Amino acid sequence: MEAMNFNFLCDEPPPPSGASVGIIGAGPSGLAAAGYLSCLGHAVEVYDKMPKPGGLMLFGIPGHRIPSGRIEAGTLRLARRYGVVFHTCTKICCSAPLFEEAGDHFATDMRGLGDMVKKHDAIMIATGSWRSRRLEVAGEDLAGVLSGLEFLFPIRAARYCAPGVTAPDVAGKRVVVIGAGHSAVDAAHGAVALGAAEVTMLYRRTRQEAPCGTLEIERLEAAGVRWVEGCAPTRILGSEAVSGLEFRRRVPGGDRLDTLAAEVVVTAIGEVATPPFARELGLESVRKGEVRWLNMTAIENVFVAGDALTGPSKIGKAIYSGLRAARSLGNWLELKAQNRQTEFSGDGLISREADRFPGGGFKDAPRVRGS
Repeated sequence: MEAMNFNFLCDEPPPPSGASVGIIGAGPSGLAAAGYLSCLGHAVEVYDKMPKPGGLMLFGIPGHRIPSGRIEAGTLRLARRYGVVFHTCTKICCSAPLFEEAGDHFATDMRGLGDMVKKHDAIMIATGSWRSRRLEVAGEDLAGVLSGLEFLFPIRAARYCAPGVTAPDVAGKRVVVIGAGHSAVDAAHGAVALGAAEVTMLYRRTRQEAPCGTLEIERLEAAGVRWVEGCAPTRILGSEAVSGLEFRRRVPGGDRLDTLAAEVVVTAIGEVATPPFARELGLESVRKGEVRWLNMTAIENVFVAGDALTGPSKIGKAIYSGLRAARSLGNWLELKAQNRQTEFSGDGLISREADRFPGGGFKDAPRVRGS
């Protein structure tokens, strides 16, 4: 199986630059940044709370979409050939309470962001979207209500035998999945594979408007999943545990309230980003481009990329964001090493958004320090 090539911008490891970069988050954005920066000769260390690099690309997306072997082979190549050091099961704390996000069970080492800033010449924050959106309806806190991430993550993570992480128990139960993105599709297929007695998928619009596309819906129906459209959940029924779902459904002439029996409800309606110290780092200003250096936060040597900056996105956009931020970080380190920061014209780079990367030979490699 062909490995993912995170070092596609260089054919061979370059000479060491003498600079050290720490990347927080080993998802697609962080791995893309690690590949770019190691191609500049920087010593790169990647910190992630999960037991293996890959982020939600490995722990949230089923293997038939992205084979885990390709991800693992690509990160192994980063480590062995380009010297990237991975600190797994390591959480960089943090402005949110511990264990409020999926995956925190794996963290056995906690480090402060301040210590990271002192250790490395530059930091890249590329944390992902580990907290799910809520429906904000009555009954959402009942036992048996799971977010898409809470449902999918344990299925992938259970193989690593983390304390308290087991695949969802849906065997013989009626499952309702709310949403129509790829996470909702994956949750529905997962429920079928885990032996659910009945799986129903509810979406507020039509199948033609579903983000997953009509082909995915047809595959679900072929697997025995019932598709119901034009539905908006209003209340989750039950006293201590889920017994059903109340929803408003569009019908000719208006709406009507309807109910559906269920023991498990999966709310696969998206995630939110979980960057550490978002306010202190001034991430809102970075999003607006109100910075002198592209992707630099309020702390001079701390940059940000991926979901931490833009919110949840597709893998391609996350990779692009990591590459763009890594290029800005690399330019900043190069000029700083020569004490020439004032020569950098930030406004021009920001306005162009660094849309084009060097083609052919890798021309961004910095001078080796001391030469």
